[in-house]
Amino acid sequence: MKLAANISLMFQELPLLERIAQAKKLGFQGIEVQFPYSESPDAWHEALQNTAMPLILLNLPAGDFMQGGLGLACHPDRQADFEEALEASLPYIKALQPRIVNVLAGRQVPGFSQAACLKQLVGNLQKVCSRLQSYDLKVTCEPINDLDQPGYLIPRVHHWQQIATRIAADNFALQLDLYHAARMQEDLIGLIHKHADQLAHIQFADCPGRSHPGSGDIDWCGLHTAVQQIRYSGWLAAEFPAQASDDFGWMSRLEE
Repeated sequence: MKLAANISLMFQELPLLERIAQAKKLGFQGIEVQFPYSESPDAWHEALQNTAMPLILLNLPAGDFMQGGLGLACHPDRQADFEEALEASLPYIKALQPRIVNVLAGRQVPGFSQAACLKQLVGNLQKVCSRLQSYDLKVTCEPINDLDQPGYLIPRVHHWQQIATRIAADNFALQLDLYHAARMQEDLIGLIHKHADQLAHIQFADCPGRSHPGSGDIDWCGLHTAVQQIRYSGWLAAEFPAQASDDFGWMSRLEE
């Protein structure tokens, strides 16, 4: 089992690049970052090289989404902004070689139908898949629950499946966030088995509360068995707020 730490949420008491070494110290084998763009590709490359840690995932720039805005990828009036975001990500993708490049769908845009926003999203994802075809990575568009993120365009995994069918690219895959699926009361073990062939990346936090495994109601033993049964070979990334001084005993329990 390969565990990665999402250093955008973890260790926020430290400067961003220093969080990589902290993750390694605690026993994580890789890291992911939501948005690496506050630091240069060279600075990231040096920090990763110094710690011998791989970068597993980054997101394309998402405009104002993280501040509660509509985002870029499904916005019919922000095509140029999305293409600019894709171009801005390329130096980071080339230098840091992530396994996963995630595109945040964004929220349904007032004044446009759901169908129009989905069409815009599909077109943009097709562009990303085509542009990144030569890289050894998967493009994902993560389902995110619409309770924490009201108006999110693809809150459930079956919404992802609908756009995946339309995109039909061999480098487009599923990033399954167990916390978001649990918030939508989805069958987590069922999803893992159903989408075994499409599953490229798993993120996790317990639910409710979005904290470490064992703090909520998720059946971690059942999930561990399911992941083994499908012979999942990808990464599992912890994506929840945590400080370096917290108890990380859950890591060894999860691996058991």
